[in-house]
Amino acid sequence: MPDNDMDKRVSAIRQLLDVFKIERVVYLTVTIISLVMLLSSAGIVIYKGTAGPLEITGLFGSAGAITYTAGRLLRMWSEALRVLYPVIKEDK
Repeated sequence: MPDNDMDKRVSAIRQLLDVFKIERVVYLTVTIISLVMLLSSAGIVIYKGTAGPLEITGLFGSAGAITYTAGRLLRMWSEALRVLYPVIKEDK
C-alpha cells in the first residue's frame, strides 16, 4: 500500500474522530459506567454467595451482559482499523 494512500486513510480516520468526538465521549462514558455497575453487582452477588450457575453464566457467559458491554468499548477501534486496512478480495 503506498504511503500516500495510507496518509489519506489516517487523515480520514482523524476527521471522523473529530466529527464524532462528543458522541464518542458520551458513549464511552455511559458504557464504562455500565460496565462498572455490572462488575459491582456481580461482585456483590458472588460475595454474598447468592450467585448460582445461572446467574454467573448470565453475567459472564459469551452472551452475558459484562462480556457484551466490555466488547462494545472496542467497537470504535475495530471500525477505525476496518477503514485503515480494508479487506482485499483476491481476484478469481
